[in-house]
Amino acid sequence: RVEIGFNPDPTAPFVRFWVRDHGPGISPKQQEKLFVEFSRLPENERSIEGHGLGLSIVQRIVHKLGGEVGVDSRPGAGSTFWFTLPRARVTDPGPVPPGTPPPLP
Repeated sequence: RVEIGFNPDPTAPFVRFWVRDHGPGISPKQQEKLFVEFSRLPENERSIEGHGLGLSIVQRIVHKLGGEVGVDSRPGAGSTFWFTLPRARVTDPGPVPPGTPPPLP
């Protein structure tokens, strides 16, 4: 089972997005390697295709956008991968074209 969500608090300076699974979890030692390029967890080296670049690319993009990325996990308790992005600051949105849907709360 996988859950996806975000923190909708309009007063927070950042929006936090997260993906949570209820899998086997990741040990602290393995977590140290998650965002390192070409690093793969031993149990995934043969069973899952890829080169170990995905999370390092995500981290680089999120940092360029002014946010942070991380993981909270314990063996046997699943994992929550998250990232934050600064909330957009609109000082003058200007005229709203007809038919534009209302903004999300």
